[in-house]
Amino acid sequence: MTARRAGVPLVHPGPVAAERIVSVPTSVSVVRAELAPGTVVSQGLWALAQAAGCQGASAELAHGCFGTLRYVHPAIGTDGERPATFSATVEPAAPGFVASGTATVGTRDGAAFTHLHATWLDGEGRLRGGHLLPETTVGAVPIQVTLRAQHDVALLSEADAETSMPAFTPHPVASGRDDDTGDARAVMSRVRPGVDLHDAVAEVVARAGFGSAIVRASLGSVVGARLRSGAGRIVEADWPATEFTTLSGTVTGTDGGPPEVLLTGSLVDLNGRVHSGVVLPGQNPVAVTFELYVEEAAHG
Repeated sequence: MTARRAGVPLVHPGPVAAERIVSVPTSVSVVRAELAPGTVVSQGLWALAQAAGCQGASAELAHGCFGTLRYVHPAIGTDGERPATFSATVEPAAPGFVASGTATVGTRDGAAFTHLHATWLDGEGRLRGGHLLPETTVGAVPIQVTLRAQHDVALLSEADAETSMPAFTPHPVASGRDDDTGDARAVMSRVRPGVDLHDAVAEVVARAGFGSAIVRASLGSVVGARLRSGAGRIVEADWPATEFTTLSGTVTGTDGGPPEVLLTGSLVDLNGRVHSGVVLPGQNPVAVTFELYVEEAAHG
């Protein structure tokens, strides 16, 4: 039986896939926009990706507020097979003023689909966070979006045999774009259960041959979570799963030596509490899946 504590990989009911990190390199163009009041967030993000000619994108949300807002957060599995699942649906006090949010934009069963995590201040001033349901809309204040449209990737949300849960996987597509467009270079990855976040980032950067890189617009779950929040202060979230609402960081020093990976994030635990801090290396294995976006750092 798996140890029931943060940092110990979960055992899932299905066959373990051989490929633990699925990565697709891509050129990326950046779209900055506002989602207007009343817009269904998932539909608005998909429209921005489509306008850029893309079948996949990673997006960051800021400012503004949510209108219709229902969400779930991680929970302990109850079916005797899956170690982790989702809570019952929560409807917080309105409005929800956006603190931060991250979305993966693609398709499921041939239709537009968005995986969206966020943190917000509810109508009673409490910090909340979670996995937002598809009907989430923009409230009275427009939400600002920075969307990274991925020209060589199709992002498909599919059933996963290993975890018995849906997950986004990147697939290569031909963009037909010239190499001299000036687009940024990036890699979109799906990280499977048990892989440590720092190890995943280092491997993705090494495969891509980036001298330095930036991690942003990434989301997913880890087993509990272990973070440093303040000098000498370690925060540990409860087992079995904690969902990152944002993950960002840097990768430096890859020339001639091991990379230095610094990751920070905000996340929500199975009690609905929001945590933030520096992610501790080697202590945060993926719980179910992680959608990791890594971009080559621009050189001045």
